[in-house]
Amino acid sequence: MTSLALSGITKSYGRKVVLGDVSHTFEPGLTLLTGPSGAGKSTLLRLIATAEKPTRGSLSWNGERLPAARTRLRRVLGYAPQAVDLPEDLTAREFAMHIAALKGLALAAADNQFGALTDAIGLHADINNRIASFSGGMRRRLIFAQALLGAPEVLALDEPTAELDGETARKLGALIVERAKTAIVVVTTHLADELAQNAVATLRVSDGKLA
Repeated sequence: MTSLALSGITKSYGRKVVLGDVSHTFEPGLTLLTGPSGAGKSTLLRLIATAEKPTRGSLSWNGERLPAARTRLRRVLGYAPQAVDLPEDLTAREFAMHIAALKGLALAAADNQFGALTDAIGLHADINNRIASFSGGMRRRLIFAQALLGAPEVLALDEPTAELDGETARKLGALIVERAKTAIVVVTTHLADELAQNAVATLRVSDGKLA
């Protein structure tokens, strides 16, 4: 079975320990991360997404440890961070196709998928507009849509519904639940109560520990 395993993960910045000795194996299904701000949830997602390396400990993808498996994991990974600097001069569509190219996806198929995703979350009318004109909520939807390109086997989403109205947040939630039927999906979200019924696990991050 597809799995992403964390073994004794510690992440420190200087003397500050953000995560300490975290071990968990993620398998297909929806896992929710809860906990107070600053507890280490976003750091944990960045480690899952290989955006950062652990100070100690290891990650394994389908039984093979990183860094050996890093390239294979990144090919099947979708990541939506809570904050990201988007290229203001590109249109949403150009940005999405850039991400698709980096993932090695067939661009025609990725373009069709991007159109369907943005239509589902109410962004399709704006995909040919420059990102500089986008509101905060539109940027959140774009970041979410690019993460789902290529039907990733691992999806890490950091507060994907932030800055969204209730109806749009529910639409994103439905897409998250659908992807979790076959993929490992790890989410920090304000919709924890609504998504909990579809989750295989709800994990609490507190003071750098996982429970």
